Amino acid sequence: MARLGNHNRKSRAAFAAAAVFLAVAAILFGVLLHFYQDASPSPSPNGTPQETATESAGGQKSEFPTVDWDYWKSVNGDVIGWITVPGTDINHPILQAHASDPDYYLHHDIYRNYNPLGALYLDAECEKEGFQSPNAVILGHSLRIGGAITCFGNIQNYSDKTFASEHAKVLIQTPEKKMRYTVRFANIVKGWEPTKRTAFAGESDFRSWYDSSRESAAMVLDTDSEPNQVISLVSCSYNFWKQNERTVVTTSIDQKQAQTETVSTESRQTGSDAE
Repeated sequence: MARLGNHNRKSRAAFAAAAVFLAVAAILFGVLLHFYQDASPSPSPNGTPQETATESAGGQKSEFPTVDWDYWKSVNGDVIGWITVPGTDINHPILQAHASDPDYYLHHDIYRNYNPLGALYLDAECEKEGFQSPNAVILGHSLRIGGAITCFGNIQNYSDKTFASEHAKVLIQTPEKKMRYTVRFANIVKGWEPTKRTAFAGESDFRSWYDSSRESAAMVLDTDSEPNQVISLVSCSYNFWKQNERTVVTTSIDQKQAQTETVSTESRQTGSDAE
């Protein structure tokens, strides 16, 4: 009987421990889910769903989600753009980091609340010229919660050429214009090495940096383009130096596309809805 009593007590203790573990796990999952939801806001929380947004000029669905700029600017004045990569989970606001606290959005979301998932942000060194910086660097975390990929979680996949070619289109919009960028190549760099470049002595310095980056890239889609401005998408990854590495995806606009966007921006300013 004594042995039976001890067995019952051990069973009850094990059951209680399991119940506590499950309760703690449920609480942690709930907290992470809350962080994930705040780190993945909708473009138009109170407006037109992006799936039903159309272009009035042609009646066709736009590639760009409809963003409620007034709403998001009222939430956070640091909102400067929105990035969408069709076929991936990348569909997020872009915030502007500031020199006074350049890493702020690594640990805070669009609502300025602490969030380990952070937000996507334009590097503080690019604040003056914004997305037109010679190398406009957008950074974000790469994390998974269950089956969900957060923030820039897809960036590490660009070391795979098949994935990159199937997801080469990068859509970036601001309140003033919409831009279509194309992935050119991807580098995998050691996280502890200072590889970021945002300032250049001139066109030849930029060209030398671009060509060198392409030559050392882990994945190359385009060997011919010679852009004069790029946007780099940067996130942590786990390919070679699993403890501390970054994947850097370099994108640019074709010159023909850049001209189209300039014309379309002017057209919108004169009342046309065409992109």
